[in-house]
Amino acid sequence: MKKRMIAGILASVVTAALITGCGGNDAGTVTEEAPAKTEEVQETEDGTKEETSKEEASGEKVTLHYYAWSEGDYLKEMVDAFNASSENVVVEMTQVSSDEYDDKLMTMLAGTNDIDVFNMRSGSLLSNLAQSGNLADITQMISDSGMDISVYGTGYAETKVNDKFYGLPYRASAYGLFYNKKLFDQKGIDYPDNLTWNEYADLAAQLTEGEGNDRIYGGYIPDWNNCPYITIQEGSNFADDDLTSLQKWWEMENRLYNTDNSHMSFSDMKSTGTDGINFFCTGKCYMYPGGEWSISDALTMMKNDPAIADNFELGIATVPQPEGSTSPVTIGGVSTFIGISSASEKQEAAFEFISYMAGKDAAKYIAEAGAIPAYIDDEITGIFENAIGVSGAANILGPSKISETLVMPEYTELQTIEKEERELYLIGEQSLEEGLKNFEDRRVEVMNK
Repeated sequence: MKKRMIAGILASVVTAALITGCGGNDAGTVTEEAPAKTEEVQETEDGTKEETSKEEASGEKVTLHYYAWSEGDYLKEMVDAFNASSENVVVEMTQVSSDEYDDKLMTMLAGTNDIDVFNMRSGSLLSNLAQSGNLADITQMISDSGMDISVYGTGYAETKVNDKFYGLPYRASAYGLFYNKKLFDQKGIDYPDNLTWNEYADLAAQLTEGEGNDRIYGGYIPDWNNCPYITIQEGSNFADDDLTSLQKWWEMENRLYNTDNSHMSFSDMKSTGTDGINFFCTGKCYMYPGGEWSISDALTMMKNDPAIADNFELGIATVPQPEGSTSPVTIGGVSTFIGISSASEKQEAAFEFISYMAGKDAAKYIAEAGAIPAYIDDEITGIFENAIGVSGAANILGPSKISETLVMPEYTELQTIEKEERELYLIGEQSLEEGLKNFEDRRVEVMNK
């Protein structure tokens, strides 16, 4: 299959806030003005000069200023554990509300705030900040430390910018097939296991029954879930010259929504505003392909409404696979990163901290919270499974993972136009051929801007 090879990054792409240099901080923000620099200049053996922070020069513990969004108690637990274990570094963390974080991070980086280390929630943001000069190149630090980056999977290499690493991953994502064990038990049917997409569609059609409000669907894929499963699993993407794999996914969704009617139609989902996880947990469908967040959503539903447990028990299977696949592949991989500000004068101390955050000790805190760490081995898988209280964690953590999003500036716009054209096809306002042609034409415009 011919691919549009996107090694990474277009050098001119810089976030607008960073180019314009956002001005002073708004009142009430958590950003801090940087204190006056306190460095000492020392001569090395070869006569060159290097700057050392006053703390490092005096032998005191180095204080790092770390910025993150509010994503759970485990982040504070990880920082506290690092502070207790490090002989050289102490970390002061500031957490910003999740919906404000990205904008405030841009403001801080563009101003004179004291920021040494910060989190990034996507490879695209990492790429943009690396290109704009806001992230430190940590490639040599990784090499010198002897760190085994293979534990992060093959997707980590795709985060390189100009063949350099600029951040370490500490969280990951993974898609699976979730199902209601009690509905399967009532039918006397085996739980889904290692299905292909065609087998999934056949099973969903077999399970669907009833009419109107009494209808129970075989499966449910929310209208907001724009992940093109088969496309990604076959190694393709929205920037691929060959749209064969994208066509396969469009045809599969059309079968599920409109031909077999084994899933609520796209039109009905749009018109009713159905909450997918509520639909699943209240016994309106048997199966629910989705991301790992579906686990915590389902467990929260059960906690808030104990009556749900009478008719619902969560099961986890490997996400369905394309025909002919020889080993399971899912959507996911490293998704959340921590990096060092290029302006920080505490690079060595900062790398010690981000290495811990991306390592096994920190991964235990993430797994214990029911989230998926970037660092995964058998022990971490066991901790995760114990935390969620549901067997089958290996089915979602074990498969090879491919990122849903390419690290390229135009990809968000490609996702938008694909969604628009696919929806028009699925609600019957254009043919398959028209939809793919329109997407292809609009994609050329985006890529040639």
